[in-house]
This record gives sequence, structure tokens and C-alpha cells, in this order.
Amino acid sequence: MSDHEQYRQEKQKLDDYTGRNFRITGVKEDLSGAWLALEHPGGETATLHLKTANARKYYVMLLMKQQDVLSDTSIHGIMES
Repeated sequence: MSDHEQYRQEKQKLDDYTGRNFRITGVKEDLSGAWLALEHPGGETATLHLKTANARKYYVMLLMKQQDVLSDTSIHGIMES
């Protein structure tokens, strides 16, 4: 399988989780890739192993967006108080 095809599969798996409202709650990186800990608001957890460099860059972008959403929610909650 080509590196690009592997990236597409890893990206699709991550998109599937985030599409079901899973959040990235932890990351462990080693020489074999990135291990993501994912958690659903209902308590379900999952682990995803991303091996390609592009998938690893992609999860960082999602993590940054996730943090922006959490920051915006916190700011709005403070402003409404």
C-alpha cells in the first residue's frame, strides 16, 4: 500500500471518530507513530495508531481546532455570567 493510501485510511478513521463526537484526550508519540486516546462524551474510549507523517500533522490540526472550540465555549460562558 502506498504512503498516500495509508494516510487516507488513517485520516478516514480519525474523521469517523471525530464525526461521532469523540475528542482527543491524550497523545503518545514514539518512533512507530502517534497513539491517540479518544473519548466520547458518553464515556466510550478508543485508541488510534497513526503511522504516517501526514496523518500525524492532520491530528495536530484537529487538536488545535478542538482547543479553539473549548476556549470559545469557556469565553462565552464567562461573558454570559
